[in-house]
Amino acid sequence: MALAQVERIEIIASNSIKDDLLIELQEAGLVEIEEVSSKLSLNPGKKPAISFEPLLFRLRQAINYLSLWRKNRLGERWFKAKPLLSRQERQALLNQDWTGLIERIEKLEASCREIKTEIKALEKEKEILEPWRKLDFPLPFLKGTESWGIFLVRLPRSHLASLIEFEKEQPLWLYMINLDKKNAYLLILFWRKASKEIEDKLKEEKASFFFVPETILKKAQAKETIEEIISHLETEIEEKKKILLAIEKESQEVSSLLPQLMIVLDVFENEQQRIQAYGHLAETEKTVFLQGWIEKDKLPGLKKKLTLFEDNLALFHRPPTEEEEPPVVLRNPPLIEPFQVVTNLYGLPRPRTIDPTLALAPFFFIYVGLCVSEAGYGLLVAWLSWLFMIKAKPRGSTLLFSRLMLALGISTVVCGTLVGGWFGYPIRQLLLIDPLTQPVSFLLLALTLGFIQVWFGTFLKIVDNWRRNKNLAQALAQIGWLILLPSLVLYGWKKIELLGYFALGGASLIVLFSSRKKNPLLRLLSGLYSLYDISKYLGDILSYSRLLALGLSTSVIAMVVNTLVGTALKIPIVGWLAAPIIFLGGHLFNLAISFLGGFVHSMRLQFVEFFTKFYEAGGRPLKPFSLQGKYVEFQ
Repeated sequence: MALAQVERIEIIASNSIKDDLLIELQEAGLVEIEEVSSKLSLNPGKKPAISFEPLLFRLRQAINYLSLWRKNRLGERWFKAKPLLSRQERQALLNQDWTGLIERIEKLEASCREIKTEIKALEKEKEILEPWRKLDFPLPFLKGTESWGIFLVRLPRSHLASLIEFEKEQPLWLYMINLDKKNAYLLILFWRKASKEIEDKLKEEKASFFFVPETILKKAQAKETIEEIISHLETEIEEKKKILLAIEKESQEVSSLLPQLMIVLDVFENEQQRIQAYGHLAETEKTVFLQGWIEKDKLPGLKKKLTLFEDNLALFHRPPTEEEEPPVVLRNPPLIEPFQVVTNLYGLPRPRTIDPTLALAPFFFIYVGLCVSEAGYGLLVAWLSWLFMIKAKPRGSTLLFSRLMLALGISTVVCGTLVGGWFGYPIRQLLLIDPLTQPVSFLLLALTLGFIQVWFGTFLKIVDNWRRNKNLAQALAQIGWLILLPSLVLYGWKKIELLGYFALGGASLIVLFSSRKKNPLLRLLSGLYSLYDISKYLGDILSYSRLLALGLSTSVIAMVVNTLVGTALKIPIVGWLAAPIIFLGGHLFNLAISFLGGFVHSMRLQFVEFFTKFYEAGGRPLKPFSLQGKYVEFQ
């Protein structure tokens, strides 16, 4: 449960090898380079004049555009391994001029965006004119004469009758152009001297006036009708769509270069990271100074890597001082290592404290299995995790999570066989506890596991505090809890008198040593009050009853799915077709929610009930200066 040892590293080198030194350090991926403090009175390192940020921005835009035209299959996305790139291949990509290809993609994107905008504008014009399509008068007619004017009006259908009555009283003529479910579209011919009364009436009837947009009028011929204008718009839209189709076809062809551009992006991003690293150095006219952190076990590998520069370089390393806050590296045995995912989700431990991964691993392994409690689901998750690791060959955190899911799948197979079933069908001969018929036994199992973990967390707190503080009084008070908790439980179960004395002894240690007050009376009262913390322990242990709730829900849902399948099979033909869909859909849904619930609630038990007893988070991870790829792996 100890953290990996991390050491401060300092390198003094000749300025002439600065570039090569950073290249080697980046490829080694062992050292976290830290910015040199200004207190050293050294000049900051000079970044190269070149920067790849503008090129990187254009590359990302090009990749985003081409991604629209290249649809990866699900299997290709998840199971295709990343390509490996050597130093020579990386250098060849850096030396190649990519601006021509990027400019071509940018022109395609700009043309595509422009044509789409034009088509959208034309379709909007058509949409505006569509309700007036049946108006077969030439547009100049709509200007009217000196005596007579013309309005194009959209009127709610509910007000149409009122306007027809108004027509009988005023010098105007209504012509129905179109009628839909909500509105009537009218041409109104009116005497100009009565225009004020007519306009007021139309506004009163909630009519809206329509005027042909200026953009349409400019394009229209002198005697064109709206029908003819719409026809021209449709023709223009079709022509634009043909142009767009040609652009999209070319984009589809260029998208074949997308994998290569992704690799190029990774290469140039790493090159930009190297350029940024110059700013963390300090230098004089002839020397350069670099400092950072490295895992102690990786020092031999670094020294071997730097033998190329042994005549122009001096390497120093030392353990961190008490004042320094070094980064944190978790190192655990291979079987335990996947459970570092859980620790990382909570937060890394602070330097010089306990790594909780080894302590939580067996509990988390069992809890997820009990929460899911379906062996069939576990087998499916384990198989998919193994297949993903074999086919996709993931690295880093993705590999760690895949190994964790493999372990949790195995846990679910074991626990599901013993306390659950296989896709809702329990194997009675192998059942140790049947949660449906023996819920109390399952609850006692959950509470027992909770008691053991809470007790173990208290033990770890004693170990950690003694290692750091060597405070005897504090240790005795915590030992009191270690004695009191199991003694009380066993005394309540067996009623053995000796266990009662043990419980009193544990309580006495808590009362006498939990308070640091010097006044004897206040010390005694404060110690007695500390015994109230037993309610917190009780609450923490009762939280583990969620293992029963989740385990029961998974089994019940699986059985309900099977019942629905059995019911469907009784229906001829249709039922036989529906039954496989119900079985697959129901069990996949149950698998998803049960694993999600099991993972989250088991994680909560670690974070709230276990970690609060001893764990101190707040560390920062070691982030080596290294080659990192989203789309490619570097050799």
